[in-house]
Amino acid sequence: MDLIKLTTYIYIIFFIYAGINHFRHPNFYDSIVPTYIPFPRVSHLLVGILEIIIPLFLVTKYRSVAALVMIAFIIILYLGNLHVWLNGLPYGKNYFTNSQHTLRLFLQVVLIYITYMIYKYG
Repeated sequence: MDLIKLTTYIYIIFFIYAGINHFRHPNFYDSIVPTYIPFPRVSHLLVGILEIIIPLFLVTKYRSVAALVMIAFIIILYLGNLHVWLNGLPYGKNYFTNSQHTLRLFLQVVLIYITYMIYKYG
């Protein structure tokens, strides 16, 4: 199995796990949904469903489209994290330092890069 295929499967598992967590820990996600988004529970449960479904398309003939959709999705999701950072809100029960928020941003960039590699070479 080549590195891109292995990375793709790990990536899919990561996002499925993240999506499932929206259902396992809904109160945590309720607390980080920006206040300007109506129906926070419904919104983050929808995000959880999308985190499960969209990556699965990376192993279909729609891989290229799915990768581009995932890049847009990751950017949109980061806006919630940015909201937490800029407004000094807790991330669950913890407050992140600027260094932790910067690391979170870096990890989002890494996810976008991995998605781009799946798009380009998968």
